[in-house]
Formats: sequence, structure tokens, C-alpha cells
Amino acid sequence: MVSMAGSSPSPPGDGSPGPDRDPSGLTPAKLREVAVTALIGGGVTALFTVLVEGMRALGTGLTLLTSAVIGLAVAVLLTLGHFSRFLRRLLEPVKRIVARRRAPAAAGTGGPERPPSRRRQRLERAVLKLSAGYVGILFGAAVVMVPWGAVKGGVWLSHRIRPPDCERPLELRVVTAPENVPALRESVALFIRSRLVDGCAPYAISVGVAPSIGELAYALGDNWYRDDVRQEGGEPFRRLYGPRADAWIATSTGEADLVSDEMKAGGATLRIGPTVASDRLVIGMISGRAEDIRERLPLERPGSHSLRDLWTAIRSDSGMSVSYPQPELSTAGLAAVSDLLLLDDAADDAADDVVDREQRGIVAENVSSLLCQFKTATQGAGGENLARSLAVVVPFHSLTDYNNGRFNDPRCPEGASSGRNKLREFSSPGLSRLDYPFVTIDWPNERSGERAAGLGLLRGWLTAHPLFGDGAGAGGRPETGAAVRGLKDLRDAQNEFFDLLPRVDAEIALDVSGSMAAPPRSLLVRLREAFPDVKPVITPRDDLTLSSFSRIGGRTRVRQLQPSVSREEFDQLTKSVIGATGRGSDAPVSDMIMNLNGRAGSPGRALVVMTDGGVFDNERRGESIGGTLARAPHVTDLYVLALGDNGCDRSPPRRGKYRACVETGPDMQQALRHLISSMRGKARR
Repeated sequence: MVSMAGSSPSPPGDGSPGPDRDPSGLTPAKLREVAVTALIGGGVTALFTVLVEGMRALGTGLTLLTSAVIGLAVAVLLTLGHFSRFLRRLLEPVKRIVARRRAPAAAGTGGPERPPSRRRQRLERAVLKLSAGYVGILFGAAVVMVPWGAVKGGVWLSHRIRPPDCERPLELRVVTAPENVPALRESVALFIRSRLVDGCAPYAISVGVAPSIGELAYALGDNWYRDDVRQEGGEPFRRLYGPRADAWIATSTGEADLVSDEMKAGGATLRIGPTVASDRLVIGMISGRAEDIRERLPLERPGSHSLRDLWTAIRSDSGMSVSYPQPELSTAGLAAVSDLLLLDDAADDAADDVVDREQRGIVAENVSSLLCQFKTATQGAGGENLARSLAVVVPFHSLTDYNNGRFNDPRCPEGASSGRNKLREFSSPGLSRLDYPFVTIDWPNERSGERAAGLGLLRGWLTAHPLFGDGAGAGGRPETGAAVRGLKDLRDAQNEFFDLLPRVDAEIALDVSGSMAAPPRSLLVRLREAFPDVKPVITPRDDLTLSSFSRIGGRTRVRQLQPSVSREEFDQLTKSVIGATGRGSDAPVSDMIMNLNGRAGSPGRALVVMTDGGVFDNERRGESIGGTLARAPHVTDLYVLALGDNGCDRSPPRRGKYRACVETGPDMQQALRHLISSMRGKARR
């Protein structure tokens, strides 16, 4: 026998291609199979996308019900009709490929291919019918969504070409804490967009900043008017806290209960509804410092460390200062104080912790201001050392906003934080949870069904679309969470905090020279506007007096404007500031000090000089403020509030009784509060 090379068949099962096979393996049937698969996959993806959009617009229930009914009807018709035969022809290439792959195995056994079993035949028929039903349902969804999409697209295009004439929308206003404003504005914008009817918005919803707890309680009890001693008798209007609020997103249910408890009778009615967000307090610090703290903590799952362990590692072991918003003005700060007071067993330890902010930390009226000041300070001279020595207690979503450069404060530097200055969080079951209830405000004699319906829709939207997404991530949601601080917790923390704060005993000396009243923007007028905002940080135990000084006719004149006042009588002191008028020239501060020293009793008091700057540059030859202070036994400490462009002197006394000079800048209220906190810190030491 003669062997013919190249024509002998390949041994069975050797896997080598035969002479009639395509070496690439891409047969027309296989290409057709790939194309059909890609087409079906693309169609399914597109229809699924359209279906999801339809659910958002029409509602999930209506979209699914309509699609299912039409889809099942189409599936039945297709399965009973010619579609099943078409589907068989469509799947014929796949069958041939399967048969071809079975052939070598059958040849290897030396016998004919066994016919498929009855069970397998039933399975194949079931798969065929299910495939027809599946494609039918997709077709049903297309029947529903494609016309809807075409109509919506046409309406959108027509509105772009010719905007419709819209009726005036119903105006609503919602207030919340400053740190929640960016997220709430974004969510409200999405809500309004979802309620568009033929391109017209039925609601115009503005988002504003809520006053502090005490101010909010007064405003809600008095038709949204301010408790404002700046109100002058000749004004034809009463001062308001901006447009009157229809709803309030409280930081916690405890805050809502506290405000409701402090409101006077006859005012608005608060209806505390469902929560529209969830978050918790965390301790934040820069990344490098966070690694140091983690090494000092016990080996436990992140988020499960006790607050005692965290506090020991941060304060005792690392010597860091911890700042939080002022509890007198911010519920987040008050919740932080409540956590710290529950942490400490001894009163002295509690005082050290809650008053530490008054000594070395940043003083800020809310979370946004605290984080903004932290960022500004860390970018200045010595900022790196400050960043390593300071931690902040804030809600987790605010820490995330800080890292992303989202601030509700126009004074804050723009842009996200760099990797080195990003804040890393530490969470603990001992830190408060915040639940953000939606509080509807019903004003007396102003019931409106349309307004109630609009607020109900907004409340439902915010409940279904929480403000901060899933709220926190791993750092903000430890396995074992703390409870929301209730009314009693916050009330006790409020009272105990005021008891722990060091007492401020001071004489305020107000410069009323002509330069303080000079145009274009009188510093006395600015001070009058800012002074009432200091009241929330004054405690019932503080003791303040007010005098004015200027140089008239060659003599320094010092006049007492208001005798001893505490928190309850602080409005009287504010009225005295409002009534002060500028006259004369700048007086030497040393003359004023000796004049006040002669009036002061024993023991001595701190002296606060409020002037337009240059306080140390206006002394007579041979006189100095440092020397004068040394001769004034009844003046214990000197603080200066520089109101004007001159700012603080560059060469103040280095020793003695001089303590600090605070420049007001554009925010006089914050400067006044910072000055009070500086005095408390000194009293503590």
C-alpha cells in the first residue's frame, strides 16, 4: 500500500484541524451567533436604561405594571404564533455547532449518537418558550417606554425652542444648620426638577440658615421676629430672621424637642416628622497625625474603640487640642459636650475637656465656620504645626465636604484639601448619632392646603432620598452606634457647660473718639450691629460693665455707660453701646487705665479696650501702657479689640498684664466671641 501524504485523515481526538476546517475557527455560523448575542445584549441594556428612567419619571409601580401586562400579552401571542418557529431558525446555527462538537465524541465511541432523552427534550422546549417570553416582556417594555421617550423628547425640544408661560410657583422656605445647606440645596433642586409639569416648576423652594437654638425658639414664638435691642422706635418694621420659614431640618430630634420646649405659648406649632438623613459625630485630624493615633489605640475594629480610649490617645498621650463648635450656638457642639460630660467621671476632668476649646482651640459658631477656620489657619504661617496639634469634632458628612472643598462659607479658601491636609476620621460608639428630622412649622391663622401638600411632597422626597446618601461610610457608622441625644441629655449638657465655663469679670472701655464714627462705614455702627450676637456666649455668672473714653478739650474723659450686668441684663449693655456717639480725639489709654483703676473695687478685673487701633502708639512722652498697668493693681489683665484698619500694634508689651489683641476683620461678631473665649481660657489657667 502506498501512503499519500497530506490526504490521510487525522487520528480521532488529536485535535488537529482537518482539511475542510477553517483554521481560524470563525465559521459563518459562529459569526452569526456572536452578532445575534451582541444585538440582544445591546437591546436589553438600552431597554433596561429606558425602563429605569421611566420608573423615575412615572413611578415604579405604574411602569412595571404596564410593561408586564403588555409584555406578557405579546409573549403569549408570539409563543403561540410563528415566533417560535422563527426563534428555532434563529437558534439553528447554535444547534449545528453543538452537534458538530458532539460528532468527535460519538466517533470515538465507535457507535451512533444517542438521541436526546425525553427530559432533555422537555427542557429544550421550556427554554425555547422562556426565551420567547423574555423577549416578549422586553418588547412590551419597549412598547411602553419608546413612545413615552419620544413624547418627552419632543416636549423637551419644544420647551427649548419656545419656553412655556408658567404660573407663579408656590414659594416655600426651609432652614437648617449651615453645614447642611449645600446638601439640602442640591436635594431640593432635584425635587423641583422631578416635579416639573410641561417645563414649569410648581414650587420655588429656598434654603436658608437657621438661627441658634435660643434665637430660633424666640423667633418661632414671636412670628419669626428677632429678639433685637437694635430695633429703633422710628423704624416702620420689625426685624426678621430673613424670609419666614415653612420647615426646618433640625440636626437631631433632641434639638427639635429643646426648641419646642423653650418656645413661648401662642407662637408657631412644630410638627416633628420623619428623619431625612443620618450621620454621627467623628473626631477628625490630618492624615499624618491620624496614623500616630492609630498606633496608640488598642487593636480593635475601626469604629469600635471606646471614646475613653480615643480621648486618652488624642489628649493625654499625644497632647492634642480638640475643638468643636460653640455649644451655645451649635447643636453639633452641644452634642459633643454631652458626649464629653458623659465620658468624664470627675468634674475637674470634664472641665478640662470642655474648656480646652476656650484655651487653645478654634472658636467657631458652627461646623462650617470651624472647618473653614481650620483650613485657613493651616495654610498660614506655622500652619503645619497647628494642624498636627489640633483635632475637630464634626459630623462625618461635614468632614467629607471639607476634604472635597465644599463649604457654605464665602470666606473660606476654595478647592479641595491636599492629600497631606485631608482630614481622617475616628468614630466611636460613644459619639452622638444625628438623625435630622423634618420639622413642619405651622404659623397661627395661616393654614393652607396647598402649602401643606407641597411640604408633604418635599418631606416624602427627602425621606426617600436622604441628604447625605448612605450617610457616612465605614468611619461614620461603627458596628455599635450611639443613641441620639434627647431633650434631657442636651438640656443637662447645656446647664453643666455653663456651670463649668470660667467666669468672665471685665470692664469694657469703648473708644468713642471721632475716628470711630468717621464715614464711610462707622466702626461704632458696625459694633452696634455685632454686639447683640455676643449674648448667647455670655453666662448667668459673668459680670460686665461698660465705659466710654475719648479726649475732649485736652482732657481724657471716661464715663460709665452701664453698671454690672450678666446674661439676663445684657440687652441693657447693648443699648448703651447703641446709644454711644463719637466725639473728640483719641485719648491715651494709660490715662483711661488710671481713671478706671481708681473706680474699680477689689479684687481686680480684666480690662477690654475696644478701639480703632494704634492703642500703644498714642502715649505721652515717658509714659507706657506696660508701666501704667504695673501701677494699676485693680486691673488684672488687658485685652484689646482692634476694630479699624490699623489693626493690632506690632510691638505690644512682652510681659506684665497685657494678654491679647484681636483684630475684627470683616466678621466683628466672631471677633467678639473669640475675645470672650480668650478671657475664659485665661481665667481657667
